[in-house]
Amino acid sequence: MLHRSIDRITTIPPLGPGFDGERHKAALVVAPGNFHATDPFFLMADDHITLEGRFGEAHPHAGLETVTFMLNGTMEDSGGRLAEGDVEWMTAGSGIVHSEDAMVSTGMRLFQLWLVLPEAQRNMPPRGQILQRGAMPVHVEPGVEATVYSGRLGDAAAPTKNAVPVTLADIRLEPAATFAPELPAAYNTFAVVIDGEVAAGIGDEQLSENMVGWSGSADGGSSTLTLRAGAKGARVLVYAGQPQNIDVVAQGPFIAGSREELAGYYAAYRHGRFPHAGTMRPVAIA
Repeated sequence: MLHRSIDRITTIPPLGPGFDGERHKAALVVAPGNFHATDPFFLMADDHITLEGRFGEAHPHAGLETVTFMLNGTMEDSGGRLAEGDVEWMTAGSGIVHSEDAMVSTGMRLFQLWLVLPEAQRNMPPRGQILQRGAMPVHVEPGVEATVYSGRLGDAAAPTKNAVPVTLADIRLEPAATFAPELPAAYNTFAVVIDGEVAAGIGDEQLSENMVGWSGSADGGSSTLTLRAGAKGARVLVYAGQPQNIDVVAQGPFIAGSREELAGYYAAYRHGRFPHAGTMRPVAIA
């Protein structure tokens, strides 16, 4: 069993202007541009809304998966509603249009992650999954409650369909509690501290609110990432995924394997060939 270390630490930068006016602020939890180090995670945005109302506009994606985690508030569009603690797992695949006329609440905060699809699944049929917090399996041990949205932790296995093998868990630790989730050693992993403080990895690296600890992939087998909460407890989101080890070309809302494929996505979108998420999103997973 490999005991993981924290290889590098980053911090979510101060919020800056978002794309939707003064009420929208945003920052990058995972910045694009260093995919070799973050594979299969391409980017992750931290979006904040200070006043309720419409948010964004209909836009396309292709060649990727988006994972939207509602930290605070609610968001509702023509395809469904996300409440605090819910996750939307959208596989864009060959192309999809989403976030049509979304309505959000005051104080909304979400993380949106982009996952690079495996080459064989890059142009798979698009699909969407709404993962309601109350329907997700929970791993419980003394001082620990881990809600599992994807993959498996201990006795909790999520029903989520994955094109990219990923473990996603919302881990809540009581003061001084220790948890060592078991993860495939080959997965690239990062932990984001939402509240409190933790000592992470074999080196007891100190991570506090809005800090991100990265633990790289290794050869085969299983691994553990030890998390020990500070005196006030902690809440940590852990993302772990199988690196794809491929070259990609990204522009705007698309991730492709070549410039030619990228041009094909733009042409398909311009000609109205992408379905709208609101017409195809399935019933929430339970």
